[in-house]
Amino acid sequence: MNTRWYCTDCETEIDREEIDDHESDGHHVRGVLRPERLLSNDPWTFGNEADDDR
Repeated sequence: MNTRWYCTDCETEIDREEIDDHESDGHHVRGVLRPERLLSNDPWTFGNEADDDR
């Protein structure tokens, strides 16, 4: 997973180490998680396609 942190008050991306500083100043911090690889909407479909290649 990749994690990015944003301070919505400063409107900037911040490092994880800066979260406490921003929150102690009363700022709102938001985190966004993104998987390293994206899966299809229906993982079972991918399995069926793999079976068709035989």
